[in-house]
Amino acid sequence: MPGAPPPPETLCGLVADRVRQAAPTLRHRLTGAGRRARWSPDPSFDPARHIEYHRLDPGGSVHQIAADLVTARPLPRDRPLWTLMVLHGHAPDEHVLLYRVHHAFQDALGLLSTARALFGGQAPPRPAPGRAPGCACVPGSTSAAGCLGVAAPRSELSATSAIREALPGLRRLVTAAPPPWHPGQAPGGGGPRLFVVPLDARVLRDVAGRTGTTVAQVSLALVAGALRAWRPELGSPATGGGPDLTVSLPVSLLGRRDHPAIGNHVGLLPVTLPCSEPSPRERLRRVAAQMTPSKIAQQRRTARGLYALPAALTRPMLRAVLPMALRGPADRLDVGAIHATRVFPGARAVFVCPPLAPRAAAMLTVLHDRDTASVSGIFDTHVARPEQVLHLVRQALDELHADVLTPETTACRGA
Repeated sequence: MPGAPPPPETLCGLVADRVRQAAPTLRHRLTGAGRRARWSPDPSFDPARHIEYHRLDPGGSVHQIAADLVTARPLPRDRPLWTLMVLHGHAPDEHVLLYRVHHAFQDALGLLSTARALFGGQAPPRPAPGRAPGCACVPGSTSAAGCLGVAAPRSELSATSAIREALPGLRRLVTAAPPPWHPGQAPGGGGPRLFVVPLDARVLRDVAGRTGTTVAQVSLALVAGALRAWRPELGSPATGGGPDLTVSLPVSLLGRRDHPAIGNHVGLLPVTLPCSEPSPRERLRRVAAQMTPSKIAQQRRTARGLYALPAALTRPMLRAVLPMALRGPADRLDVGAIHATRVFPGARAVFVCPPLAPRAAAMLTVLHDRDTASVSGIFDTHVARPEQVLHLVRQALDELHADVLTPETTACRGA
């Protein structure tokens, strides 16, 4: 953000006013445990306990400092699971607003709608009538969603059908390691490393518009191209074109209008990145074919079915699957694409510091709005030369744009 940081009393007053008028879910904290866990209003809520100021050394890497602050200590459980940090001193006439939230408290859509409520003047959607904000898990809940602390969405599937459709995803969690996708091991040490590279938002939209795809589809095609350049073996003819890499793309189970801005309402869509494909345009076609509205709707239907399963059935499943899914080295790649509309008006840049899931060696996230875009990458310390892949994403965007400007360009079918 341009300019000096706002005084603490001014920011505290702003947050208190916006929480009261537009973001009441920020007053909710996690109470109880296990089947009795629920989101409940904090009777002693005080915005001042959630605001922190951090003076940085001039010229410091604000992105890495942000990652260090996010992972330095857990959020206190005796209050709502969020913090607003103000970073300043790293550059003249500039400050950073860093909104940190626990992933169980808010997913990406909830985070973005809350940030818009705090800084963009747009209130998030209200919970459905008859349900208090955040009361997503009531005492004695008997659904899988209740055990996870979220509201159980209406399911169109029977329990048997939900389990049958979920089996491929569960199988992926416990299968062998993915093909090597990064250039090698680094010595390690320290915490996760965060790098951010700006992208041209106009070029992203132009590629999507000319090919009939979405920016999310374009983003995953760029990651495929970047990985191909980062580790040439993925596209080497000597290895038969190299193995493609399947990643999990987070998708919301609820639409923007229905999202209550509290709880985690996310499913995972498997997408195979065609790293072995030499044509940028064909990589986009192959990605778009996996991210059609019908396939996303099917994945949402499966996830809703799982969330609605009886807890007595899902607990044994989780106990059996999770130890196998979490065993082994950090070797997986996660990818995300987030449309951040009107979150921080007047901001010079926006970036995201995504969490590293268990067994994930990296997560790449493309954050885009009408005027700004960036790719953020958080990496385990053992990944060598991580900053290279983000610059290769930007290079892949230039190559794809040049490819789609050729006369033989044809439209892709996608969401």
